[in-house]
Amino acid sequence: MHMRYLATIFWGAILGEVMGFLISALNGSTFDPGSSLVISLIFVILLFILPVIMKQFDTTPTKTNK
Repeated sequence: MHMRYLATIFWGAILGEVMGFLISALNGSTFDPGSSLVISLIFVILLFILPVIMKQFDTTPTKTNK
C-alpha cells in the first residue's frame, strides 16, 4: 500500500517539473525547478488528503450486508 503513495509522489514530482518547464517556456520566464517541485508535491499531498476530508461530508447511506 505504501508503494502506491511513493509511486504517485514520484510521478507527481516528474510531471510537475515538466508542467513547470512548459509554463515557464510559454510565459518567457526563467525555469525554477525548486519552486515547481515544491508546488507539485504540495498538490500531490493535497490529492492524498482530499478524499479523507470529503468522506466526512458524504450524505449517502451506507449499505449493511445481512
